[in-house]
Amino acid sequence: MKVRVRAFATLTGLLGGGEVELELPEGCTVREALEALVSRCGQALAQALFGQEGRLAPGVKVMLNGRDIDFLSGLETRLSNGDEVFLFPPVGGG
Repeated sequence: MKVRVRAFATLTGLLGGGEVELELPEGCTVREALEALVSRCGQALAQALFGQEGRLAPGVKVMLNGRDIDFLSGLETRLSNGDEVFLFPPVGGG
């Protein structure tokens, strides 16, 4: 199955551009897609996305087809062909 991953802000450079298409086995999870992405793009992306114990780093937001995965099954959310995953880095401001 094909899944499109789009990154924003500081994550764009770590992805080598704003968008990547992954070819994944049927039934993959968001976690498996992110691990495939890290394998493809390198350890700098892993450090930006993941914190301790395989959890997302604080402030990193992952959306699947416009829905926050926190309100689905988190990193264990199953993907389908044609899905779009959006990656947002932590934001600060004041």
